[in-house]
Amino acid sequence: MQSRRRQQAFTLVELMVTLSIMAFLLMACTPFLAAWTYSRQIKDAQSKLLSGYGLAKALAMRNPEAALSNQAAAGLKLQTGTTLRTVYVCKGDPSSSNCASGGSNVLWSADFPSSVALTLGGSSVTASSATTVGLNNRGLPTTGAVLTYTLARGGSVNDATGSLL
Repeated sequence: MQSRRRQQAFTLVELMVTLSIMAFLLMACTPFLAAWTYSRQIKDAQSKLLSGYGLAKALAMRNPEAALSNQAAAGLKLQTGTTLRTVYVCKGDPSSSNCASGGSNVLWSADFPSSVALTLGGSSVTASSATTVGLNNRGLPTTGAVLTYTLARGGSVNDATGSLL
């Protein structure tokens, strides 16, 4: 005698209930995912900015250009493009044309999303102009001012502020 095996599969109702539960969970998690993404972008930008400043400060104190105490021995250049914001560490004056993508004075560069708004020393870094921070042979800003920064993305909860000194 032949035995019949019963086929087992999902019914349409079971499939619809499963998909409804998954859609509900996805909708409930979306705000948390957005907040986490914004927070991660801020932390990434802050890490790259502080790493660049530390490298520029170390380079300035080594003084490869033999700069005087009132001149920039090294520095940072912050430039905004259409999709990325770039931090350059350059030897010598960071406002020179050699401190740009492919320039001979660039020793390090890093990108972070341009959706992260950056304010340095009270002025916003925009696409229209690059912002530079020159450091003398003691690793201090040539302007003598303490430079504060603010990184913002997605509301004040995710903002990061600090000082480059």
